[in-house]
Parts: sequence; C-alpha cells; structure tokens
Amino acid sequence: MSAATAGQAGRHPAAHTLMPLVTDPVRLKNCARALMRHRGSPGSDGIRWTQYRRDLDRRIANLATRLSAGTWAPAPARHVVLPSWGKDIALAIPTVEDRIVHRALREAAELILCADAYPDWMYGWRPRAGRVDALHAAASHLTAGRNWVADLDVAAATRDADLNSLVDGLACWISDGTFLALVRTVLENLPTPLAPGSGLTPMLTNIRLLPVDERLRDLPVIRVTDNYTVFCLDRAHAELHAARVADALSAQGLRPSPTKSHVWQPNPEDLYLAG
Repeated sequence: MSAATAGQAGRHPAAHTLMPLVTDPVRLKNCARALMRHRGSPGSDGIRWTQYRRDLDRRIANLATRLSAGTWAPAPARHVVLPSWGKDIALAIPTVEDRIVHRALREAAELILCADAYPDWMYGWRPRAGRVDALHAAASHLTAGRNWVADLDVAAATRDADLNSLVDGLACWISDGTFLALVRTVLENLPTPLAPGSGLTPMLTNIRLLPVDERLRDLPVIRVTDNYTVFCLDRAHAELHAARVADALSAQGLRPSPTKSHVWQPNPEDLYLAG
C-alpha cells in the first residue's frame, strides 16, 4: 500500500464523473476570471492575462474542445527563483491556459474532498476555511482550558512527494479514471509533483497529509495548511501529543520542522502566522 493511502484502507469512492465539470466552458471561463484577479507572471509561452482575455470566449471554447477530446497537453512550465520569507523558492510557472486547467481540476476534486475526505478541523488550502476560521476554533479550545499547545509545522511538506502515491491517494476519493489520468498528465509535466506554483499543489499536499490526519482524528487538533496544533490541559500531555504527531508524520516519510515546532501557551492571534 502506498504512503498516500495508508489510513484509508478499504475506502471505495462512490461512482461519479467529474470531467463534465472540467470541460464545461462556463466553469472554465469562471476559473479564468478568478485567476485574472491574481495577475501573475506569464508562462513559457509569454502570454499574459491581458492578452489571453482579448479573445477569451474563443480561447475558452477551444480549450474546452481539447479537454473533451483528450487532446489537451500542458505546455512546459517556466522556472524562476524568488525570495520568500528569507529563503529562495523555486517556482514552476504554468502558462495562463494551464492555470485554468489546474483550477478547474482542483475545483471539481474539492467538491468530493471537502464533503468526504477533509476533516472538519482542517483549515487553509480548502474553500471557505481560512485562518480566521481556524482562530475561532483554536479560541474555543483555549477557552475550554486546553491552553498548552503542541505546535508542529511540517518540514518540506511538498518535497520528495511520489507522483503515484499522490494519484493513488486522490483515487481513494475520486473514481473518475479520465479525471485521474488528466491529473497525472499535469503532474508529469512539472519538475516535481508538488512544485510550488502549480494550482494543484495545495490540494495534493492535503492528499499527502490525509493519512497523518487519520492517525490524529481522536485528538483536539487543528491543521492549518501544513501546521498541526494539538490543544492540551497541561504541558506533559502536550509533549506526549507532540511526539504522537511526529510519529504520524514519520509514518508518511515526513518530519516536524525543528525550528518551527514547539510546545507553548499561545494567545489565539499568535497561531497560524505565515513564515
């Protein structure tokens, strides 16, 4: 069994077809419009959103046709290195058209994942469940007296991911073979399966962490992106649960960040800050 499917043995996804959502011109156009708000750099073809939207309806219709026929193929990603939070991040920048496909795939998959796969205590990297929602949940734990927190950030959560394990993990919840094959095509075109810059990376990092979530589901825990916080009544239990989170990560070939993980008594607003 792959690492991605550990903790989900015996899961048989309900039969469903997601490709009509990916190939629907209206949905593709909505994806494009949402992405245009973020601007971003052009991909390897040099086309920017200002150019792409000049003939948007024709471009979207053509994209929908190719996706439906199975003839769409991703363009090579453009590679750049940008400084971020004191370190250099290597980004794979897809073309604007490929970004539309990434978003369409993600939005279709999340209809299933949000309903069936994601735990209620998972925030970030999912629709309508961001940091503010996580802070409300954390405040409830702290108010209830669980004011010692085992706070563990996953080190390099996107590094060394196995493509087959990611697709297998997605297949635990999604039964559409054509959809899964298209996801595989996208990932095979990237320098790494969880390359920063890909529109699928946040969702597939969630897939990578779901087996860890499964091992922790009986704890008063919150996950925000790749950060786990377990809320405890005293320091001793927080230390024990920190070790348990570390063990759950180790079972998936991951580990806590030694510089960003600790046991402490935070105020709610001190939690889930980027960096």
